Amino acid sequence: MAEQQPPLTIASWLRQQGSLARPELEVALCHALDCSRAHLLSHPEQQLTCAELKQLSHWTHQLRNHIPLAYLTGEQEFWGLSLSIDVRVLVPRPDTEILVECALECLPDAPASTQARALQALDLGTGSGAIALAIAQERRDVDIHACDISAECLAVAEVNSRALGLPISLRLSDWFERIDQRFHVIVANPPYIDSADPHLSQLQAEPRAALVAQNHGLADLQAIIERAPAHLHRDGWLLLEHGYDQGMATRELLTNRGFEQVGTRRDLGGNERVSWGQLPVHEAD
Repeated sequence: MAEQQPPLTIASWLRQQGSLARPELEVALCHALDCSRAHLLSHPEQQLTCAELKQLSHWTHQLRNHIPLAYLTGEQEFWGLSLSIDVRVLVPRPDTEILVECALECLPDAPASTQARALQALDLGTGSGAIALAIAQERRDVDIHACDISAECLAVAEVNSRALGLPISLRLSDWFERIDQRFHVIVANPPYIDSADPHLSQLQAEPRAALVAQNHGLADLQAIIERAPAHLHRDGWLLLEHGYDQGMATRELLTNRGFEQVGTRRDLGGNERVSWGQLPVHEAD
C-alpha cells in the first residue's frame, strides 16, 4: 500500500513552488483562501482543501507559462487601489508608480482664487486607468483626463473609475489626435519595447500594441515629445516612462524639442525609468 502523503499547508505549498515569485504566490493564496496576507503569515500551518489546491495548481501552471496573475484573478493592486484587469489591458507594474510620484511632484498647488483656471492633467494611453486614477486619488482638486486608442481599454478604465469613485474624463484618441486643450501635466507610459527584445517572449499574454514600438522602441516616445508642447500650459510638465536603456535617448529628445529642467528618476531595480521636461514660458499660450 502506498504511503499516504501528509496534507499540504500554506507553508509546505509555498516551499513546493520552486522558482515562482513569492509575492505572486502569496497573492494567489490570498485569492484562493479569501484571506489577507497577514493571515497567511500568521497561519502557515493551515491545511489547504482539495478545491483550493485545484485552483492554485491551475494558476501556478499558468504562471509558469508567463500568464500574469492579474489576468487569472481579475485584479491588480496599484498605488493602493484595487483595479479590475483583463486581457484587454496591460498589467500595471510597481515601477510605474514612480511615474505617478513624479507627476504629483510636478503638479502645482491648487489655485487660491476660485476664479483661477482649474488644474488639468492628461494621461496618454491610459489602459486600465491606473495612472490617471492614482493621480485622482491624491489630487481631488485636479481635472484628470485620460485617453486611449482602444475603446476596449477605455471600457476597463471606466469600470475602474466607477468602482473606485474617482471621476476621470475618458476620450478615444490616438495620442493627441482628438485632444484640443492644454494641461499643466501630461503623463504617458507608452509602448517602448523593441520588437527584437528577447524579453517579449515572456510577455506574450499581454496586448502587443501596448508594449512594442518602432525605431528600437522610441517611436511613440518621440511622437509624444514632438506634439506635447501644443498641449501644455506655460511651465507645464511632460513625464514619460521608458525602457531601462532609453533614459539618455529620451532626455535628448526632450532637450532637442526645447524642454527645460530635463531629468530622470530610477526605478526599484536601479534602472533609469521615468524622464521629464518642463515647457518654457515662451513655448505655450
